[in-house]
Amino acid sequence: MNRLARLFLASLVLASCTHNNYMPNVIQITPSGTATDPATESLTASFTLIAVEDGYTGQFTADTIKGDCWVVQTPVETSGAWTVVPQGSGCGAGQVNEIQVKDTNGNSAVTYIK
Repeated sequence: MNRLARLFLASLVLASCTHNNYMPNVIQITPSGTATDPATESLTASFTLIAVEDGYTGQFTADTIKGDCWVVQTPVETSGAWTVVPQGSGCGAGQVNEIQVKDTNGNSAVTYIK
């Protein structure tokens, strides 16, 4: 087998081993809400916020960047799970909060919670 044929065969083998759903630098957050369709959480109980990113093994940080109904509990820097607690009963019905998660590479994602 000549060198060109071996290189072609090796590239095919490598391509078949690569995940076709691998999306680097995309942080996925649960619960996931958008500005037009925020995730609904009870204002009487805490919930767990989870972040994952394919191929990333470092630390994440999370912070509420808009709104005052939900607070990310310390430590805000973790491997991807936080407890988020309601901030009292003064939150108006339907108020939407924005929580941002960042990795140490500068990538970020937000989720909207009401």
